[in-house]
Amino acid sequence: MTIFELGALGEFVGAIAVVFTLIYLSLQIRRNTKAVQASAVDVSISRANDVRESMYENAEVSRIYMQGLTHPEELDEESRLRFRLLIHNVLLAGSNIYSQTSFAGLSLSTWEAQLTLLKRVITSPGGRWFWKEYRLEFEETFRGQIDKILQAT
Repeated sequence: MTIFELGALGEFVGAIAVVFTLIYLSLQIRRNTKAVQASAVDVSISRANDVRESMYENAEVSRIYMQGLTHPEELDEESRLRFRLLIHNVLLAGSNIYSQTSFAGLSLSTWEAQLTLLKRVITSPGGRWFWKEYRLEFEETFRGQIDKILQAT
């Protein structure tokens, strides 16, 4: 075998190694993407559960939430602040899921599953009050989604 034949064989083996490396990297990227998506779902669900947990563990928080949804104007200043923070957290969890759906490839059905909760909250008198006062604290495309919900009702 000549030096040229050995060089050609080396190039061939090197090309095969590059192809296998690219295949391996592609598989690793897919695994990583799935792990990131699973983590995003977990974080979003965890945030929503934190809000729910605060309500079922504390009767006062539940009272503020229920009264705030129906009659926010009847809440005293401290309770209104607590209600605002609760609704903000609910909407932040929704915003997080929306962002993960839009930008990280999270399943669209995950976002769609949240729409019922968001509709129930945002179309209440307290939700409408909150959105009117604090909508600019959310990302623009998420605001568009919530605005669509409100326009449809």
